[in-house]
Amino acid sequence: MNRWHLREWKIVGLYALLYFFCVGLGVLVGTLFDRAGNMFYAPAFAALFGGTVYMLLQSRVQKFGAISFLGILMGCFFFTAGHFFISFLPGLLFGLVADFIAKAGNYRSRKLSFLSFIVFSFVNSGPIIMMWLARSTYIASLVARGRSSAYIERVMVPANAQTISWFVLTILLGAVLGALIGQFVVQTHLSKKLS
Repeated sequence: MNRWHLREWKIVGLYALLYFFCVGLGVLVGTLFDRAGNMFYAPAFAALFGGTVYMLLQSRVQKFGAISFLGILMGCFFFTAGHFFISFLPGLLFGLVADFIAKAGNYRSRKLSFLSFIVFSFVNSGPIIMMWLARSTYIASLVARGRSSAYIERVMVPANAQTISWFVLTILLGAVLGALIGQFVVQTHLSKKLS
């Protein structure tokens, strides 16, 4: 079993901070793209902007746990931001699955790294999934925070097949583009180091 060193934890911490910045940027652009205020497009834009950070992290720290930690960290953020326990679960689940996929290719397989990021991109779906799985609890929390019925009506994402399909499709599109950009940056970065 490979032991973790302090330097590796520092690298993971740095990339976690950069990824968190990418998620914030994704939320900002998603809000500009759709003014409903429900963060529906935030996971897709976070995937688009975060692909490079993810691929760089995976190329720098090729050990099981770095990707899982990043997913769990995002889940903890959503949980502590008031989205309840359900919003934590996608971070845990998709982070672990993505880590196992990348590990299957020893963190060097381009195809498995690509697939790993596609899966990982769903870690940011917790708040929207919570609207679907715990709708009444979510609405009650908004009411408790003093939100008006008009606001609640505007931000709640309907749980129908068309909306869910579109949500998944936007995340997949953002993840594919983010992964392609990320792999290009890593490849360029590595080729510069070797020359």
